[in-house]
Amino acid sequence: MILQEVDSSFATKGLVCEGAPVPSYKERGSGPLLLFLHGLGGNRHSFDRQLSALSDRYRCVAWDAPGYGGSTPMDVMTFQALAARLGHLIDALGAQPLAVIGHSFGGMIAQTWLRGGGVCGKLILAHTSAAFGKPGSQWNEDFLKARLSPIEKGLAPCDFARQLITSMFFDQSKTAAIEAAVRTMAPLPATTYRQVIECLVAFDESASLERIRTPTLCLAAEHDRTAPPKSVAQMAERIPGARCQCLPDAGHLAYAETPNAFTDAIAAFVEE
Repeated sequence: MILQEVDSSFATKGLVCEGAPVPSYKERGSGPLLLFLHGLGGNRHSFDRQLSALSDRYRCVAWDAPGYGGSTPMDVMTFQALAARLGHLIDALGAQPLAVIGHSFGGMIAQTWLRGGGVCGKLILAHTSAAFGKPGSQWNEDFLKARLSPIEKGLAPCDFARQLITSMFFDQSKTAAIEAAVRTMAPLPATTYRQVIECLVAFDESASLERIRTPTLCLAAEHDRTAPPKSVAQMAERIPGARCQCLPDAGHLAYAETPNAFTDAIAAFVEE
């Protein structure tokens, strides 16, 4: 079994692909490539349970999005720029992904990358959406102000990670899983957090759903209030041939709260 973890040193050694830095990542196993893209509060460690379970038959890679972990930050963050960095990573890995698994914010990056010409065998959009609210709406503006309020007060993600992560769990007695997710979010720089929040409220790929031709699984969670099952199902209805599956007894961070069910859903879809 191959185990490779590329940390902050990877992003500072000058490794570039077509003029852009290659994001840092964790790699485990060998075989067809499964590429995992984390959400707002994640990083390359988010999918450790999935990497452990699937690396006996797949080459599993989990990245750090720009500004996370060892990945070089962006001066200006846009979904198009994030998709381009994802493309640089795939080029550096030297293999077309058998599947791209994008959770929440990562699922939005995956959609943008696919529209821009990205190619993969299968697509798994987990607990995500095709648009964030309605870009330019008052709801989006209120969300932006509420999420940036702690940053404006001088706080950093490490100061509010526990409260935010706990609120995304359905079963808040799963303290070990919550602690692991908090440890993942806590190192996130405030500048990157701000960039992602400002990027999120402008996201809208809804007009591109009907053009997706990659076999797609839209994965929902029964108690997810961030990406409610109904909205995930509506997204799946617009993607030709897409399937929707809802995981029971889980909130937005199902990969951590019910990791076996999350992994089984991925494996079943990829192995069809």
